[in-house]
Amino acid sequence: MIIGRWLVIETLGQADTWSVLVAGSAPREWKSYHRAVPARLQPIVTAAYSCGTAVDYELPPSRHVWSGRQVQAAPLLGPGDRVHAVRLWVGSGDPPVPVGITPFTVDGRTRRVEAVQDESGSHFDRTRTVWIGAEAFEMIERFDSALELVTTMARSEPGGRWLDTATVRSTIGPRTLLLAARNPDPDRHHWVGVAVDVTDSVAPQPKSFEAATLELLRGRQSNLYLLVVDLAQVRLVRWVTEPVPGLRWGGVTDERTMPHPHDRPRILTARADVRAGSRRVRLDGVRLAATTGDWIVADVEASPLPCGTPDFPPAAFALVQLAVVGHPAAE
Repeated sequence: MIIGRWLVIETLGQADTWSVLVAGSAPREWKSYHRAVPARLQPIVTAAYSCGTAVDYELPPSRHVWSGRQVQAAPLLGPGDRVHAVRLWVGSGDPPVPVGITPFTVDGRTRRVEAVQDESGSHFDRTRTVWIGAEAFEMIERFDSALELVTTMARSEPGGRWLDTATVRSTIGPRTLLLAARNPDPDRHHWVGVAVDVTDSVAPQPKSFEAATLELLRGRQSNLYLLVVDLAQVRLVRWVTEPVPGLRWGGVTDERTMPHPHDRPRILTARADVRAGSRRVRLDGVRLAATTGDWIVADVEASPLPCGTPDFPPAAFALVQLAVVGHPAAE
């Protein structure tokens, strides 16, 4: 048993599948809960999980290393008051400041992310709780396995799990978050997870070479924008550059309605070409819905991207380049 440091125990699935994700600020990556926490202390974790409130008391004298020490177990409630994790600390005196934790849920069908940010840390914007689609990537600085996560959540079966780190922006600079998620419910599209701030142990990653190159390209050609779309439904996954100003894409907008109705057949034909093996397709003069009610005109090029997992076809996503060329009158 680790004394003097907080353990973050994920409780995303059944009790016999719980695991330790973090000790102090160091990732443990699904470490066995039953091995990390002595059997005599596990009922304390169970009590915090079951009642949804913190447990705090002094342990009785014993021959164990925790004899007479203080124990605290604090549940982390996610959307709908489901307990996503329990913090556990055993020690003397005042416990250290715990790392930030954000419980969240993801609907793989609607791509809706909801989070409870009460314990995230003051350096994150805690006023927002819901993101849809590409909005979830707005504060991401670097996330190399983003497409793997999107694919896993879209095509998974119940009982799956996923874990990796991402570098995100905050008011005090980039932070490293350990992201852990499971889909334990019969609804395979429903994922529950936690994001744990492990920056003190895992340094934030700098922007990738590819991202830096794209920024340079974007700086030289101000009308150029890049995004990733899925090839199953031609929906926006994330922006590689900043979004096109004035484009109607966020919130509850279905990105499949962004193109002008007369341009959608061309887009679907281009999608079929990419899925059939074309390395690059081009469409000139595509009209995209603007927030003002008219249309933004862009020349479009698309190339296939690997999905990041070996179990699915490589053409699951496409990198799309938009070169904005005009704004015609409303139709």
